[in-house]
Amino acid sequence: MSVRPVLFVYKEVVAGDLRKLVAESNDSKTGGGARDLRLPWKTFRSIMHRIFTEDGVGRGGKQIRVARVTYLDKNEVAQTTELEYWPPTSSRPTEDRISRIHASPALGGQLPKTDQGRVFVVFSKFDDGTVRCDYAYESALGEWAIEVSSQIVACMASAAARDGNRTVQGYYDFVKGSGYCHAD
Repeated sequence: MSVRPVLFVYKEVVAGDLRKLVAESNDSKTGGGARDLRLPWKTFRSIMHRIFTEDGVGRGGKQIRVARVTYLDKNEVAQTTELEYWPPTSSRPTEDRISRIHASPALGGQLPKTDQGRVFVVFSKFDDGTVRCDYAYESALGEWAIEVSSQIVACMASAAARDGNRTVQGYYDFVKGSGYCHAD
């Protein structure tokens, strides 16, 4: 029996995210410098909870969600690690976040190439429960399933039509056969 995708979530990796991945996001010397990927909670929380399925407890007793994700290491060998999904902070009340991306071997440990157009982090969930974490590149979107590539390309076009600076992010639900682009 073959494993089939049931859901994928994509988020464009912009310049600030690249700095977060190498733990250089603190642009001032006064502190801060969050090292997480942020997603609008109203739109993405229910979808992300389908990927981050385990309950966890973070710093200060905060209720979080955890996912075990598979990624390919630098030798193209499948490895597994945990990622944490946190609710908003008081300073950013509209955004959930995937925390400590710089410390994750699936994200910060696998820095994306920056010479192939736009870069997207992609979380793919399969019908056997496994979750993959990959980078997708604009120049290689044709190598992905048509549902994935067409969703990202359409979202890029929508973002460009509305506001060229809008981050491209969304998801596609293979079960329902429907997708969402946050730029729409």
